Amino acid sequence: MKHVTSPRLLLVIVLMMLALMPLTVSADSMEGRLAYRKGDFAAAFREFGTGVQSGPVGSYFLALMYLRGEGVARNEARGLELLRISADEGYSAAQYLLGQRYYYGQGLPRDMGQAMSYLLAASADDDYRAHVLLKIIEKGSRGEKKDRENIVVTVKQKARSKVADAQYTLAFMYLIGDGVPKDGVEEVRWYRAAAAKNARAAFMLSLMYQYGEGIPKNTAEALRLMRIAAQQDDPRAQYYLGTFYYQGIGTQIDRQSAVAWFWKSAENGFAEAQLAYGMLLLSGDGVAVDKSQAFEWFGKAARQDNARAKEVLRELLAYRGQPTISSIKDPVTVITSGKHQNENPLRLEGKGVFLDQGTFALKFSMPTLTDAYAPQSQPAARPLLEKLQGGTFDIIFRTSQ
Repeated sequence: MKHVTSPRLLLVIVLMMLALMPLTVSADSMEGRLAYRKGDFAAAFREFGTGVQSGPVGSYFLALMYLRGEGVARNEARGLELLRISADEGYSAAQYLLGQRYYYGQGLPRDMGQAMSYLLAASADDDYRAHVLLKIIEKGSRGEKKDRENIVVTVKQKARSKVADAQYTLAFMYLIGDGVPKDGVEEVRWYRAAAAKNARAAFMLSLMYQYGEGIPKNTAEALRLMRIAAQQDDPRAQYYLGTFYYQGIGTQIDRQSAVAWFWKSAENGFAEAQLAYGMLLLSGDGVAVDKSQAFEWFGKAARQDNARAKEVLRELLAYRGQPTISSIKDPVTVITSGKHQNENPLRLEGKGVFLDQGTFALKFSMPTLTDAYAPQSQPAARPLLEKLQGGTFDIIFRTSQ
């Protein structure tokens, strides 16, 4: 048996364990939103980071901060750069704001084609402000100031008339202070009004209940609202509902329900769900092992530029070959004697992890491996990477008979 302590091998196991404990919900930088909602812009800036790793939501809020000078020096060029990143990644609030700026020539050359492209995309994705502005453009603009006033009046009127998209949009306007004062109470009020018919409102309200953000924490209500959003065929909500069942948030742990919702979300094209479902297929966690299907799902997620999927896929593919390490005689008796090929290829045994790959297996052991599965919310919880220090690897190869 050959013992290896390569950092590259450590990365393989770290990635596998991160993807199989998955499913910790980042909730689109909820910590950053919480800080922004409280007016703690310095904390929001730290939580959102560069905006790139926080996704389109983080990019949007950072854009707002730069454009308005909230907690940072006002920098319109940087704000517009981040706004474009968010809009091009499909975030409707960014699409609306960028389309509006192109239409009025605000910080950008006036470009009707770009304006219409972004506004149509935002309107199709629940931002009622974009819907109203498109109607104004059709009838004839009265100038930016008058148009913006008209947008606020119309969104409020439609929200009071129980138009769900307008209700969700009004809630968001109270969050960011767009034409109305920032007001967390009004924000929650309009999310609640819209939740039954607007998946995004139900999703946001669910996360607020889960995190206790602006309202008392209530995981059972978080589960109920996330289910409402998921049943409206929202891929992101379907993925998060899967994480609720996987982790037992507001309910008992239910692996079968988790798998079902991950699959629905993955089928609907959500990259994080494709990665999670692939890992469950690879490990046999709540579903029958299917390595070939797992690799297909990793590939689908990777093609959407999911960084974790790319890294997991790259590492797994690298080890499907034969590394230049001497094989040993009859290693099968070490970990696979009497086992069937369709058993879980990744499993805990004592304080070790085995990853069976057919022609070879990886064994990783360390004194505190079981700590890696301890809840991370404990006050004394240590970072996962710290828990993975000091272990050893065995690479076990099967020789042809």
